[in-house]
Amino acid sequence: MSFILPNHEIKAGTEFNDSKYDISHQMLFQTPLFEIHIDDIDNRQLEKNIYKLRDETEDGLDKSNRGGGWHSLEQSLHPEQYCGVQSKDEEKYKLHPMDDSFKSLTDKLIDILHNLPFEPKIDRIDNMSIWAMINEKGSYNTLHNHPGCDIAGVYYFKKSGDDGNLFFCTPNKAIDSSVLLKTGRMVVNPTEGDLLLFPGWLDHGVQTNDTDDERVSVSFNIRFEGR
Repeated sequence: MSFILPNHEIKAGTEFNDSKYDISHQMLFQTPLFEIHIDDIDNRQLEKNIYKLRDETEDGLDKSNRGGGWHSLEQSLHPEQYCGVQSKDEEKYKLHPMDDSFKSLTDKLIDILHNLPFEPKIDRIDNMSIWAMINEKGSYNTLHNHPGCDIAGVYYFKKSGDDGNLFFCTPNKAIDSSVLLKTGRMVVNPTEGDLLLFPGWLDHGVQTNDTDDERVSVSFNIRFEGR
């Protein structure tokens, strides 16, 4: 499966190229980040589902979450096939069968994934694991990635502007050697209703929530056939 983007042609004698030579700009080893705004999910019902999960398993999981952030138990389409890297053997860290808590989101994913610029088109998910995060004041997520999956995603359904933004770090470890092309960290400020999709190997984290509001999101790992 390859990620397809057309070349960007910069024609000679234009505002952006005053030379006599055409320039073809192509990106090598692209790192895609897809942002989709979803406005037809009942976020308040989804919120109720997540808080119900927290009431049932209040201690949650201890992964990248720090400072009091709550990480739900993980659910999966095929719990016997872990989608990612399982780091702990405790019973609560094992995958659980997927129930209807996240159905309003998961029902939309195949249509969204099919329309991403991949070749061949994505028509089927081999496996998926999914969980919820509640980040209260002072909580954050350390830098991490999701090995063992093709696409990682996060959907924000309760978020204010200052409750901790998502950030990504470059996968190019030699980038500090460049002066012109040096870009080490990118910060994204999603809004309520935004779905972000990105490669599971991309390092990312979440800044500290400095507000009195809880930020609530759903994250997931997706693996496709043919791995």
